[in-house]
Amino acid sequence: MGHLVVRAVRGAASLVLFALFGIGALALAPVTFVLRDRAKCQSLVRGAWRLLLWAFRTFHLARVRVESADGVDLPAVRGSVIAANHPSLIDVVVFVVAVPKTLYVAKHALLRNLFLRAVVRATALPDDARLPESAAPLLADGWNVLVFPEGTRSPEAGGLRPFHRGAAQLALRAGVPLVPVRIDPSVRILGKRQPPWRVGDRCVEYVLTALRPLAAVRAPGESVHAAAVRLTDALRESLGGA
Repeated sequence: MGHLVVRAVRGAASLVLFALFGIGALALAPVTFVLRDRAKCQSLVRGAWRLLLWAFRTFHLARVRVESADGVDLPAVRGSVIAANHPSLIDVVVFVVAVPKTLYVAKHALLRNLFLRAVVRATALPDDARLPESAAPLLADGWNVLVFPEGTRSPEAGGLRPFHRGAAQLALRAGVPLVPVRIDPSVRILGKRQPPWRVGDRCVEYVLTALRPLAAVRAPGESVHAAAVRLTDALRESLGGA
């Protein structure tokens, strides 16, 4: 019975925080519209999301730890394409807070979401045919672009979905490193088809592990397509999806 009570209280706290998240996104909408400066808007959103993660930690729902397996200082990464697995709903929030100057690639459905539209425009790039053209000057200016190669959240049972080649193609066309980052939650919450009140009875630890960057270069005579296939295979292997 005690476990059921704890889970009910934690689930209610999670629902309240997500409701505040939606209200906060609406409140930020006019501010981001007026500012129209990507760096200032992202700084504002990042501050709000830092507050959200502080609340998650304060209520013992979740905490975040950043590690490096290959000497990569993740918060210091700049001008790179970052590719990660996608176990939960708050992965983008965790990344934007942990790694400054990081934009993410967003589905167009998010741009049609009344609650999130303004925040998405300030912190993301649309996933469309113009993405390489849109991302290139930002990468050159030191921004990172976060891509989830699976295209959606990872399977609840674990493992990885098939990878799309977008992250590899983006890094190849921009001529920037591809940095793999593995996200390991101690317990799977907020995954695909998991409601936000199912957060268990103990604090979940999100560990972000930065791995050795992959050089996005083509071999002599190698096409962009062939290089993207090779780089995507190396990325999947690096993230533990052999």
